[in-house]
Amino acid sequence: MERGSYSAAAGMLSGQKAINVLANNVANVSTAGYKSQSTIQSTFAEYMVSRMSTDPRIAQADIGPGAYITVNAEQFTDLTQGVFETTNRSVDVAIQGQGFFVVQNPAFGQVLTRNGQFELDQQGFLTLPGVGQVLNNAGQPIQLAGSDFTISQNGTIVQNGAEVGRLNISTVDNGAQLTQVGEGYFQSANGFQAAQAGSFSLLQGSIEKSNVDMTEQMSEMIARQNNFSSCTQMLKIFDRISEIASNNVGKVG
Repeated sequence: MERGSYSAAAGMLSGQKAINVLANNVANVSTAGYKSQSTIQSTFAEYMVSRMSTDPRIAQADIGPGAYITVNAEQFTDLTQGVFETTNRSVDVAIQGQGFFVVQNPAFGQVLTRNGQFELDQQGFLTLPGVGQVLNNAGQPIQLAGSDFTISQNGTIVQNGAEVGRLNISTVDNGAQLTQVGEGYFQSANGFQAAQAGSFSLLQGSIEKSNVDMTEQMSEMIARQNNFSSCTQMLKIFDRISEIASNNVGKVG
């Protein structure tokens, strides 16, 4: 296969991955606490371009590095805080500042999320639908006697005049350690620790909206689709060149 074909094919593959990530962002624009994702491209390998000539008067110096293909090296999560929306539901909570809620997920164990759109299940446990049970600062599920309760700015839950628990608000040393394992929730490679007092404030009756910028996402989607189409056309051209070379070059008579 020609080098140009490799480049075009690689452009299609990396472009399709980027389009999938953008489409997922758009699909989660209404998911509370969702953090926008993007792909980071890098070259698979570099080669040195040189002048080649048997004429000693022509220098054979290096022209510079180049790359045959590009790949999606990694995926980046934008942890910028989203705007808040007031819901006036006692089970909804937003984090202003640093930190994540900790939720016990059946498949991944303890996961981190900024989605505070909680519900009470039939047993009275505070849950994040589709993810799992919300945990307190002792790592245990939070069970309540109905939805009439208050949550203070530091996460203390008070019901019927008595403290029944405190929400587990945790942080990580580096956001790059987070791996998204579901829509808006993450695992941390090196674990997590309790957020420091004063680094966050909880807002009961509000949720943090997705930080996806629809205008930016749609513009990027159009650009990626155009790039994908260009790579497709390039691949067709190189395929046609190979066909002509195989059928006509060297033909006698």
